[in-house]
Amino acid sequence: MVQSKEWDWKNAEQDKWMKPSEDSIYLAKRWKEEGARSVLDLGCGLGRHAIYFTQNGFKVTAVDLSGDAVEITKKNMKEQKVDFLCKTADMMKLPFANDAFDRVFSYHVISHQDTKGVRQVIDEITRVLKPGGKVFLTLCSKEHYAYGDERFPRIDENTVLKTEGAEVEVPHFFADKEILSVLFHDYTFDTVRHITDCVMDGADVQAEIKERSHYFIEATVHKEAIRFDYSEIIGKTVECTVDRPLGSYHPRHKDLYYPINYGYVNGVFAGDGAEQDVYILGVNEALSTFTGKVIAVYHRHNDEEDKWIVAPSDCDLSDEEVLRQIEFQEQFFDGVLVR
Repeated sequence: MVQSKEWDWKNAEQDKWMKPSEDSIYLAKRWKEEGARSVLDLGCGLGRHAIYFTQNGFKVTAVDLSGDAVEITKKNMKEQKVDFLCKTADMMKLPFANDAFDRVFSYHVISHQDTKGVRQVIDEITRVLKPGGKVFLTLCSKEHYAYGDERFPRIDENTVLKTEGAEVEVPHFFADKEILSVLFHDYTFDTVRHITDCVMDGADVQAEIKERSHYFIEATVHKEAIRFDYSEIIGKTVECTVDRPLGSYHPRHKDLYYPINYGYVNGVFAGDGAEQDVYILGVNEALSTFTGKVIAVYHRHNDEEDKWIVAPSDCDLSDEEVLRQIEFQEQFFDGVLVR
C-alpha cells in the first residue's frame, strides 16, 4: 500500500476548482428530498462542494490531506459567509466516529491510491456512514488513456504512477465492472455511470485525442448500527482540571467565549490521545478544579472524541438544558446526547 500524497493546491488554478460539479447540484436537491442531513466531503480540495452543500442546508464536514487546501477552503468559507468543520485528514484513516454521516461525497479523490489503499478507503467510508447511508464517488476506469500509457510505471495490476503534470508521483487506481462488484460488496448500487471525455492537445483538429474515462457511482450501504454503551461512564465520579474557566476565551480561536467551565478528567485519555474533555454544568463561577458526577456524554459523529458532561451530584438538568449550555461549541459539530 502506498502512502497518500497530497495535491499541490497552493499552485493550482483556483478558479477552475471553485465551481461545483453538476453531480453535486443534482445530489444536493435529491439528498435533501430524501431527508439526509449530514455530509462528509472527502477530499474537499478548495471547498467548492462543501460550500455548496452548506448553502443548501446540510451539516457539512470537509477534509483534505493538503493543509494548503484546508486553509484556502477556510478562506473561501469566510468569503462565502458559510461555516462548517474543515480539517486535515488522511482518507486511509478518517478521524470520525462510526455511523457518523448520512452521506459521503468524494469527487475525483479515492483513485489516488493503489488497490489495497482503495479497498481501505472504501472500508473507512463504510465505517463512517450511517446504516442505509449513501456514498457518491468517482473512480478512474481502465478505459482511461493513462491506464495503457507505457510512460507510467505500474504499482500493481490496477494502478499506475503519474510522471507528468500536476499529479506527478500521484498513484492512480483504475477500475472495471468486476472490481466494482468486489469493492462495493456491502452496498447496493443506485447508479453507475461510465463517462468518457475526449480531450484534445491544443486547438489543432488533427491533434491526438486522449480519452479520459471515469465511473460515477452512487451506492447505499448495508450494515448494522453501532450501539453506544456509556453505562460504565455515566454516574461515575471524576476529578477534573479546568483549563478554560467560565468567562475565558479559547487559546487559539479568540472569538470563542466560554460561558461555562471546560476542562479535562485527570488521568483519563480520549480518542484523540489527549485527556478526556468535560463540560462542567451547574456551577456559576470560574473554577480551577472540580469533582463531580458524569451525567451524560455528548457523542460527536464528526470527531474522534466524545465530551463528558459533569455536574454536582445533586444537579438535575434536562436534555434540552444540557444541549443549550454546550451549544456555544457543539454548534460546529454533529452529534447526539447520550444519558
